[in-house]
Amino acid sequence: MNPSRALFAAVVCSLATALVAVAADVAIPMPPAEHPRLYLRAAEVAKLPQRLAHPVLAPTVARLEKLAKRSPQARVEWEALQWLVKPDAAKARATIAETLALLQACQLADRQDACRETGRMMVTGAIVYDWLYPLLTAEQKQAFGVEFVRLAKTQECGYPVMRGGSVTGHTSEAMIMRDILSAGIATYDEDPEMYRLAATRFFREHLPARNWFYPGNAYHQGDSYGVHRYSLDLFPLFIFDRLGAGNVYNPQQQFVPYYWIYTTRPDGQRMRAGDSFKVSTAWGTPWNEFGASLLTASYYGDGVLLSQAKQQGGAGDGEAIFELLWRDPDLAPKPIAALPLSRYFGSPFGWMVARTGWGEDAVVAERKINDYNCANHQHLDAAEFQLYARGALAIDSGLYEGGSSGNYGSPHHKNYYWRTIAHNALLVYDPAEKFNAKGDYGNDGGQRLPNGRSEPRTLEDLRAPEKGYRTGRVLAHGFGPDAVTPDYTLLQGDLTAAYSAKVRGVTRSFVFLNLRNTRVPAALIVFDRVVSADPVFRKFWLLHTVEEPRLDGVRAAVERTEHGARGQLNLDVLWPAADNVDLGKVGGPGKEYWVFGTNYTNDLPAARRAAGSMETGAWRIELSPKRAAAEDLFFTVMQTTDRMAPARLPVKRIESGHRVGCVLGNDQATWVVLLRKDSQRSAEKVAVTVPGTASARVLLTDLAAGRWEARRAGAGKAVAFEVTAESGAGWFEGDAGEWMVELSAAR
Repeated sequence: MNPSRALFAAVVCSLATALVAVAADVAIPMPPAEHPRLYLRAAEVAKLPQRLAHPVLAPTVARLEKLAKRSPQARVEWEALQWLVKPDAAKARATIAETLALLQACQLADRQDACRETGRMMVTGAIVYDWLYPLLTAEQKQAFGVEFVRLAKTQECGYPVMRGGSVTGHTSEAMIMRDILSAGIATYDEDPEMYRLAATRFFREHLPARNWFYPGNAYHQGDSYGVHRYSLDLFPLFIFDRLGAGNVYNPQQQFVPYYWIYTTRPDGQRMRAGDSFKVSTAWGTPWNEFGASLLTASYYGDGVLLSQAKQQGGAGDGEAIFELLWRDPDLAPKPIAALPLSRYFGSPFGWMVARTGWGEDAVVAERKINDYNCANHQHLDAAEFQLYARGALAIDSGLYEGGSSGNYGSPHHKNYYWRTIAHNALLVYDPAEKFNAKGDYGNDGGQRLPNGRSEPRTLEDLRAPEKGYRTGRVLAHGFGPDAVTPDYTLLQGDLTAAYSAKVRGVTRSFVFLNLRNTRVPAALIVFDRVVSADPVFRKFWLLHTVEEPRLDGVRAAVERTEHGARGQLNLDVLWPAADNVDLGKVGGPGKEYWVFGTNYTNDLPAARRAAGSMETGAWRIELSPKRAAAEDLFFTVMQTTDRMAPARLPVKRIESGHRVGCVLGNDQATWVVLLRKDSQRSAEKVAVTVPGTASARVLLTDLAAGRWEARRAGAGKAVAFEVTAESGAGWFEGDAGEWMVELSAAR
């Protein structure tokens, strides 16, 4: 061993021994005493000839062959694979030498995120080291080890792997879970420290965080980073499984990609969420998923996820070799269209998606409570909603592009894009509010910065009450009465914790109605109760749009006309009362990203903006009460229709005791929705009037769990229905007339 290597090994050994001693409670699998052991074992090697000849994998093989002709890095990986199938010692020795030269030449470039390239080069070196292990000389093993350590030091986590967070941020991505871990497995026989460091960090920090939020069946980092980071979570899944440890994750991991199934729009894009870099994708091109759905489908045998992967696109060039290694080519797809039209994504998210179908005419509504906000690429968007129907009608505004004005942490991001004001949410404007001590976050009237918007390093940090990452609480969720094609989808939450002391209480209720009407297919009802600490703090209800809305008293209309879109949203404001409504619009040139006197512009060139899938928004509707009050109610109804054949159902506000609501429809079809003003569960009787002459579908929320009965005046037999603790909602159908609804035990 040369002196520099000996000195380095002594330092690493000392640090690693200390770390393992501290982490004695963390059990990590030991790599088996055989090669190959990275990404595949002898049993998988025996099947490689069949995989290379499998017709399903033929496009992947062709892509790898093409990549090998134009990229030295791809070539050595391909040659290493060929050695496993048909050994050629001379070629293998040349591959080892070429790989070592690539590692030695690899330098950290002077640009953002360059360590992703040096980290991926570690993977290449690890593949060659492990797969061609019998041909390595002692000197080559030593040289590879030196380069692995040097490249590990280029990673943001540092080496030993101590820096950065394990929940969010770059250190929650590939550098520990794939790059350093892979090199450590390859070199474990010669120097076990790299593996022990990476595996201990993973099992101590990365794994508990993921196993905590996987049961929510979603990911907190948005439509782009969430998919990317989840795809990197899959590397430990396969790595440790191949080592013989089985599945180290909570098996609910299987259902995380279902969130992207439900939020995929008919145009192939996803509902916007968080920092969205996929907007650079050309318009009309599906947003791929970095192998997330494809490899999850293969591991868990999930044909629905395979259908999603085939529809949205598989792995990228850098992941093609893993598709060849890990994809199940014999898995049969199952239809997405057989899924229920609504799905709830539980804690720590509290999100819900409702659809009217899976075809091009489908209406898609997403709603969020945000039990927790993990910062980084997650926005301050608790209780926001989005609505798509033949075009994006209610959108997330802003842009994660645009040079100095669109970079991460730019003024556009810190004062608009990340903030509540860029979302279809609620503002409570205290003109004296300061969002951080430094003063680089302006006052948008929105939600506070959890822990100053610093990223949580560990699950313990995320859950610590004093850090303030807890921002909401789901009060109710459910859909029905049919579980596959529900008529209603309900989500209610308490958002008080998302705001500063300027509020005393904030609750929001969402009701999505599948109207089963070709001209008016769906309606989204949003009910809010906001209590401010000071009556003079002005409250705003927001709806962001791409194109300029039309206002008419307490009504508004939003249309989409670009790229063949033909959707229209019709808004009715039922609360505040008509004489207390200030309904206006903000936007247009110079005010696209307007925040109380300042436009936080984004300088992305028009040509690039037009080429991508960008829906940056330029307008918003603002609804605010005219009169100052501590407590205000907002009750809005949004209907979707086709602007080429528009229709709008009549809407009427109703009150019944402690409840407010609406009647939607006409004599042909009527819906009655009643919610408690305070969003509290109640066992009190509820009086319901079904107007007109036809029967109606009735939804009551905030009911105590149990068996309820609805009885119409003058009728004998009651209509019975069950209310669950999760939903607190009751649904029944009944003829026109006066109804009394009560718990059956009360009779």
